[in-house]
Amino acid sequence: MAADIEHVVGQLRRVGLRPSDRQWETIREAGIAAVEPVLALALDVDALGEAEPASLGPVHALRLLAELPPPHVEEIARLLRATPPDEYRLAQGAYIWWQELPQIVARLGRPGYEAARQVLSDENAGRDARAVAVESLSFAAELAADRRQEVIALLRERLASETDPYVMAHVVEALANLGTAAAYGEIMDAYKRGAVDKETISAADARQHLLNPKARSALACVYHPLAERYEKHGPYTEVQRRAMAEAYRSAG
Repeated sequence: MAADIEHVVGQLRRVGLRPSDRQWETIREAGIAAVEPVLALALDVDALGEAEPASLGPVHALRLLAELPPPHVEEIARLLRATPPDEYRLAQGAYIWWQELPQIVARLGRPGYEAARQVLSDENAGRDARAVAVESLSFAAELAADRRQEVIALLRERLASETDPYVMAHVVEALANLGTAAAYGEIMDAYKRGAVDKETISAADARQHLLNPKARSALACVYHPLAERYEKHGPYTEVQRRAMAEAYRSAG
């Protein structure tokens, strides 16, 4: 059985834009037996720099991880620390993997929350990993209403203790997306003392999101089930990408 699952997971490196429904179901049905090989592929960030379809394998695995029993906290923390190298971060596979990571961590429930909290608190973790941990916490607060106040309290604590302006900007953005108007004064104070990277989020943008009751829509993607992720977030064919780029240029 284990060998069969490893074979199916290995196929994810070759399936291209989307696994088949049968591949999805085989991995889902394997349950806990599929967690280790799926996690290993999701962690293969070096593959994100390869040519397609190999570069899409970690994306498929990352998404499927949310369909399985959650890995241990330490293993989820490895995901948060596994940042794709800068030189190919804008390639389709790496871009999607990076965008989806905090949502998938949030969908892993309490273990995902604990992993994000641990990485955020680890001053030795890279700034990218800690920033993604903050994003994961905001998605966790959106997905689990009973965790919302716990997350907000943790993020407000970071407003007073965070020393990295880039991570602080993500803390501000998370609180803003959660519509935490009660933190308005603390956040504006952080801008005044120069503690926030304004290139990541300006004070004006933070103010608008904090006071806008529709701000939480920025977190709505966390609810997307597996099939909808492929429909709304790609990956896309080269023809689709060219068409999207042309539409973007025309709109500009």
